[in-house]
Amino acid sequence: MAVKDLPKRSDFPADAEFHIKEFDIPLVFIPRQGWFNWFGTPQPYDVSGLKLGNNWPATSFEEWVALVKDSR
Repeated sequence: MAVKDLPKRSDFPADAEFHIKEFDIPLVFIPRQGWFNWFGTPQPYDVSGLKLGNNWPATSFEEWVALVKDSR
């Protein structure tokens, strides 16, 4: 995916969950596939890095994709 090509909500299944870790790391959970880190290049994410209080659901897909944009 080129830098200018940001993900669209339609690129993900309807049940995908968008999260933010430590204010600037966009994570997505896709049921039956797992967690992915979208900071820079999308890659699988090891959930052992998630701790109570260091991540939360994004308030909207737009908030989440803005972090993806800022990470490139």
